[in-house]
Amino acid sequence: MAGLYIHIPFCRRRCNYCDFYFVTNSALIDQFLAALSHELTSRAYLLTNELIETIYFGGGTPSMLSAAQFDFILTLASKTFRVSPTAELTLEANPEDVTATYLADLARVGINRISLGVQSFNDAKLKLLTREHNGAQSRKTVELAKHRFNNVSVDLIFGTDGETLDDWTTELQTAVALQPEHLSTYSLTVEPRTLLDKLIRRGKRQPPMESLQAEMFLVAMEFLRHNAYEHYEVSSFGKPNFHSRHNSAYWNRTPYLGVGPSAHSFVKTTDGEIRFANTPSLKDYLAAPTDSIQFKERLSEEDIFNESVLLGLRQAKGIDVDDLRKKFNFAVSLSQLTALVEQGLLTKESSWVRLTDKGFTLADEIAAELLAASHFTFA
Repeated sequence: MAGLYIHIPFCRRRCNYCDFYFVTNSALIDQFLAALSHELTSRAYLLTNELIETIYFGGGTPSMLSAAQFDFILTLASKTFRVSPTAELTLEANPEDVTATYLADLARVGINRISLGVQSFNDAKLKLLTREHNGAQSRKTVELAKHRFNNVSVDLIFGTDGETLDDWTTELQTAVALQPEHLSTYSLTVEPRTLLDKLIRRGKRQPPMESLQAEMFLVAMEFLRHNAYEHYEVSSFGKPNFHSRHNSAYWNRTPYLGVGPSAHSFVKTTDGEIRFANTPSLKDYLAAPTDSIQFKERLSEEDIFNESVLLGLRQAKGIDVDDLRKKFNFAVSLSQLTALVEQGLLTKESSWVRLTDKGFTLADEIAAELLAASHFTFA
């Protein structure tokens, strides 16, 4: 099995916290679709023997495209690859683009999962995030999507300037009342050179409080589990049978092809496992879509081991240390895990190691510790 990620590099404007690649010139969409077609067909050989189980339209703002344009892409994909009849087909959409007619058209061309960039139901918070929609639109968008699709995901951001635990709890209550099948929660991160970063440096905005964000994340984990959402990955909560199949493939190191500017790919070939990424420049991509790879690396055994630990720990199921021993020529010292277990950051059950709720708030730091030489030594 494999996945297909399609990056739609267009937005109407940049949100102040965003460092993703996009352009605002929508006049280039038709030219982009032509280039995308060339790249798709030229890279088909990488997934020749794979069945495509997921297709994901990310961005940017995919919902700037029409349903007819998505129909064009999906038709080409089905002609180019073996696409499963039960494939999960996800499209990211912003509330300001969503109408009942648009959703109906998307469903008609085959989209069966909608991921809504709601971010908040609070007007003041949305203004701080420089979003174009308001709280009422956030709620209406979820309602419209729920009417048309049986697999709806909602993105929420927490830890903005001035936000309290009570504010965040209200956000969660509002989201759960709308009954989406999936929720993704993200702490506000200040990326370098974003407008938010500049505002903080000038003293016009307060930086996020990491301790408060950790408390908010703990509240989210407890509240959402209490409301029948399974916490299956650091930021992801889904009702039973509604985990994101596409994103789960990333974390389980399933092959996927990424097309479009700045898209990343992971493929398994006779020469080994390879990761590569396209140029982030739309101008360069349009000029040479079949020669757009900017970065490429063949993974070493150590790279694969590190990824297995890092991506495995992101998931609620954790990592099976015995399985790692069997797959890799590594000596894994379980005794080194004791301190993390005693700190309440990890649990160990048989050969499985998992993050606790407290551990999930420090997932990256714990993964780094586990990969340190004092914890995992290579034989």
